[in-house]
Amino acid sequence: MTVVATITMATVSLRVAGTYMEGVRTVQGMGDLLDGPAAEPYTGEADPEKGLGIFAQNCASCHQLDGAGSVGLAPSIRNRDFLALASDRFIKYTVNKGRPGTAMVARPDLSHEDLTHIIGYLRDLEVENPVDVSVDWRHKVAGDPESGELLFGQFCASCHGEHGEGYVSGGSGPGIGLPGFLSIASDDYIMKTLRHGRSGTPMKSFLGARGLANLSEQDGADIIAFLRRNPREALRYAENAPIKAARAPNAVDGEKLFRANCSSCHQLGGTGLPGLAPSIRNRDFLAIASDNFIRATVAQGRPGTAMVPRSDLTGSAMSHIIEYLRSLPVANPVELALQPDRKCEGSPENGQVLFSHFCASCHGPNGEGYSVGGSGPGIGLPGFLSVASDDYIYQTIKQGRIGTPMKPFMGSRGLANLNDSEVNDLIVYLRSLQKVTS
Repeated sequence: MTVVATITMATVSLRVAGTYMEGVRTVQGMGDLLDGPAAEPYTGEADPEKGLGIFAQNCASCHQLDGAGSVGLAPSIRNRDFLALASDRFIKYTVNKGRPGTAMVARPDLSHEDLTHIIGYLRDLEVENPVDVSVDWRHKVAGDPESGELLFGQFCASCHGEHGEGYVSGGSGPGIGLPGFLSIASDDYIMKTLRHGRSGTPMKSFLGARGLANLSEQDGADIIAFLRRNPREALRYAENAPIKAARAPNAVDGEKLFRANCSSCHQLGGTGLPGLAPSIRNRDFLAIASDNFIRATVAQGRPGTAMVPRSDLTGSAMSHIIEYLRSLPVANPVELALQPDRKCEGSPENGQVLFSHFCASCHGPNGEGYSVGGSGPGIGLPGFLSVASDDYIYQTIKQGRIGTPMKPFMGSRGLANLNDSEVNDLIVYLRSLQKVTS
């Protein structure tokens, strides 16, 4: 059963200039603001099967493979009410621009065609009792923000946070007070959400006799007026609240930030998920990886993988996350004699032979990693090689990763009994891949 959203002509012909409120662009400019690859026209039909593959690689880590979402991290986007209310343009713009203050980072790398297929997949998912709702994307309501603040505090804040900041406050609802949401959600979209709720989620209907709170249309307008009054306040809270009181890096704040930003891929506790994300609470990783290595990886991301750049996680936020990771208990901790200045020399040709024998089965024939179905990450990709030192790779081959499929490969206790010269050849071969792709 396919859900098809009904939208008004205001949506179809939406090309008027945007307006501003508290420095936040409203939905009226949405049609003209898609930039990057997503702005390129695509006139083909949506292919749900292709969409599934693209969704699985880029979206499922947070929103789950069936789009059902994960409470406290990402909302349901296969929900019948969301799909009935959200236009294709709304979804594309959200993906393209992201949601500042949340784990939803901007994805301008996903093309218009990619997004069309993703939406085709979402709209092809079966839902119970589909609804047909019309949304006017230019409709505005008049409300009293003071009255709306009281209503929001009574009926909405427990899930969405006191300022509408969302998951960072520990609630089950997304950041509906943040500029990233309010810049594209019309008043009518929010009002219809209050009326219909989100079937199968904690978001219930709040308007009318069948609503959880029996709110009136005017009550809904007042809540919307409150949300639109100062969305920057919610963003400031979302960005600063978890770490505002911290004077030094601490594991408590780090765990909160990790849960909100990292656990969807790396799992709670950082144990990782083969085929998606490596273990980062592993004793060997933590012994080898410097704080700067972790910072650079998060900031730059890993192109070609689900690890997108998170330049928003900087400074004290990353200090807290690193402190949390290093506070996790591990069995039999190790101390290694690292050589950060190590520079390997060897034969890339011999390294390629060794790589095909011992590494390709997990990491892919050219180190592509998970994208080719391997159980190991993309160690041949520029995103890894640009931040991993020769010593980091050397120590990883020597030590392995306890508790993961990555075993030691050097010496008499290694899986392949490789010597120093052979490991040097492997590293030189990996570096040659970096030069080819750069």
